[in-house]
Amino acid sequence: MTVARITRRVFAEGGLGLTILNLMPFSKFSQALAQSTPEERVIAAAKGLTPTDVTGIIWSPYLVPMQPVIADFKKATGIGVGAVQDISIFDTPQRAMAEALSRSPQFDFIHIDSNMIPSLASAGYLEPLDEYMKKADFKIDAVADYATFMTFKGNTYGIPTDGNVHIQYVRKDLIENPDNKKKYADKYGKELKFPETWEEEYQIQETLMDPSKDLYGSGSLRNRANGPTWWYMMLYSAGGFPFDDEMKPTLNTPAGQYAVETYLREKKVAHPESGGWGTPQMIPRIAGGNVVACQYWDGTAKLNENPEKSKTAGKWLYGLVPGSDFSGKRIHRSISSPLAALLINKYSPRKAQAAYLALWLASGKNSIPIVSDRVNTFHDAWAKAHMTAEPVIKSYSAAGIKAIEANFQVVSPPVYLTGYLEFQDTLGKNLSEAYVGQLPAKDVLTKTENEWAAIVRRIGQRKLKEELASYKALMPKRDRPA
Repeated sequence: MTVARITRRVFAEGGLGLTILNLMPFSKFSQALAQSTPEERVIAAAKGLTPTDVTGIIWSPYLVPMQPVIADFKKATGIGVGAVQDISIFDTPQRAMAEALSRSPQFDFIHIDSNMIPSLASAGYLEPLDEYMKKADFKIDAVADYATFMTFKGNTYGIPTDGNVHIQYVRKDLIENPDNKKKYADKYGKELKFPETWEEEYQIQETLMDPSKDLYGSGSLRNRANGPTWWYMMLYSAGGFPFDDEMKPTLNTPAGQYAVETYLREKKVAHPESGGWGTPQMIPRIAGGNVVACQYWDGTAKLNENPEKSKTAGKWLYGLVPGSDFSGKRIHRSISSPLAALLINKYSPRKAQAAYLALWLASGKNSIPIVSDRVNTFHDAWAKAHMTAEPVIKSYSAAGIKAIEANFQVVSPPVYLTGYLEFQDTLGKNLSEAYVGQLPAKDVLTKTENEWAAIVRRIGQRKLKEELASYKALMPKRDRPA
């Protein structure tokens, strides 16, 4: 077969065209490949597969805005989504581990917190995605170094659909109020402005809160399930890290103590019932104007700026989460947890179809309508394409998008190791008990260190030492956004 006889249709419909293109880098088809879109390349890579519907575990608030994009892929390739288990992303990790331990082929994909990658990969459940990405010439074109959150021990195991990075929220109308400015200046001898440190944020929360008007200083969570998310930001910004190179827990350190003190201090400016609240209770209070300042998942900005659902549209400032000078230099650390991503079951007979569907959903063009949906607001912006896309900017506001981009430059993970659920639950339990007064603050770190050391022994120190490099690779390389 000569080059002249290879039609455009052959190129578009299967691997033959792609193979020839790879062998002839200077051909017309090579130029066509370079000029093709990521979406066209994913379709071309998937064309030779048997058309089928794949099954998975995914929470319906995430699936609904994906459906139009999935329908387009089915039209192009015959690959769609069939039966799914509708499980909350907060409950999916336990179910996923059960699937992994039984090596079940039942689900082709799982939409889950990507911090579960080490545990699921170690159990042998996950399919590496690098070869599929190579065949489709696909890149996770994320902001800053965010694509590394999908990797573990040199392999890519996840495709993100949701950024979920924390950004700073401050009531613009409150800190720009002349009376509030005077009140703050009289108390602290400085200008009332957007907070740059944890200490400044607390001063603002304490000064501007007014419980008689149901206005409380903090809107950050402190419940058992989600509370640790905030503690990690404080620990990392103080220069701390949870383990040394021998996998000995290093929580009971000056940085760890600073993080606990900062974490518990906010109880004085939070709603008295907030220790048991999750997002269903807190997000409406943020959008309802009952909060002065907080760090929260960036998708809340979409709700804040939706005039049909929010009383505070246009009344928020968004920016970088607070930093700390505790280490001797100013360090800012945001966090992304849970980070929703598509992971593929290694034991699935339809793993290739599921993998290409995941790539399709995460392309810049296809993901824009997913993350900009103002009704189903669970998917949050994460890709470079989202930062300049008009529908996304309209959903979050220009200031919201700027804040998301800044925080991605200093985003960090929680514990990114096998045993993530155990580490997280133990820390969450102890912090929660200290917050409600059931555990002395001085005992939080000692107790957690002892329990974490037991987890390390059970999983294996040697094994976890091998994983530690993957955890450290996810940590930001800069102290503040460029």
